[in-house]
Amino acid sequence: MKTVPESNAELLSIEDTQRDVTVLTAILERKQEEQKAYDILKRPSIREALDKIISSGVCKNEEEAIEKVLETFLAALR
Repeated sequence: MKTVPESNAELLSIEDTQRDVTVLTAILERKQEEQKAYDILKRPSIREALDKIISSGVCKNEEEAIEKVLETFLAALR
């Protein structure tokens, strides 16, 4: 069903439109980054490694395991 805009409806300014595009772009980029991280965590080798770390008792959950692995990796780079 099509509707006709009101004749006195307020249109968005160029600045408002640019701000909306900027915000939506940032949201889309964040969602893409989240999807990349999720795709990495779905990899069988990563799942297996996380499960092994958790089952060993070194970490309580995936979040802690990921944090510890990243901290260890960064320390090795120093």
